[in-house]
Amino acid sequence: MKHEESDRLKGWKDKIAVMFLVQEEIQRLDKIGLWQYYYPELAATEEQLTVVEAQLGHSIDKGYRDFLMCANGWKCFSQTVNLFGTGDLMGSSLMDYALEMLCILDDENVIASSGFTKAELLPIAATFEDRDLHVMTRPTSNEPGIVIWFSGQEIERYLSFEEYFLTMTDYNRLEIDRLKKDS
Repeated sequence: MKHEESDRLKGWKDKIAVMFLVQEEIQRLDKIGLWQYYYPELAATEEQLTVVEAQLGHSIDKGYRDFLMCANGWKCFSQTVNLFGTGDLMGSSLMDYALEMLCILDDENVIASSGFTKAELLPIAATFEDRDLHVMTRPTSNEPGIVIWFSGQEIERYLSFEEYFLTMTDYNRLEIDRLKKDS
């Protein structure tokens, strides 16, 4: 069991390293300072994860949990969108904002049109800059572990946290191509 966990975490460390290298290239090409760039946070501890799960009242999705065990969040993970760590999951000004956006989406029936209820969704990434909100379906949902990107409406849906992370990495790669064309 420990060997399997070690392999999973090594896989996440590799994915994080790739995303970091992609962002490093974007920063090199970003001559006008479009965005800010940050390292991923240091790994969450088992104690931090246990406290968050107790506060949430359910376990954290395995893929997301494994990510947090390698990087406890990532500021400006994708342009201005911050990927939440345990501190945000416990409560932060950005989480408060994300929950407000979730209420607005609920009032506008955007969540219902996506086939879920507000109670089934956990914000995992957001930005103060616009309406981008990334949520994960909770384990109590009929379809646990799905990640949905909202920006006033559903933009995209991912079957797992890993698929979400890899897609965001690919979107960052597209930004490299755009910046190369603009230079």
